[in-house]
Amino acid sequence: MICKSCGDEVDRLVRVRVGRKTHKLCEECAELKREELEIADDAEAAMREMMEYKGR
Repeated sequence: MICKSCGDEVDRLVRVRVGRKTHKLCEECAELKREELEIADDAEAAMREMMEYKGR
């Protein structure tokens, strides 16, 4: 199987949900994508707090 992110051939792919889409990635790319999503969520939360956003 081939990873959609890096293009490497791997034995097993992991499914990672990004928004509404599910991506099939190798374990290394999946871990990086999860970290990126976590950082993005933290950044959004910090921005909302700075702007004193009360919705959501």
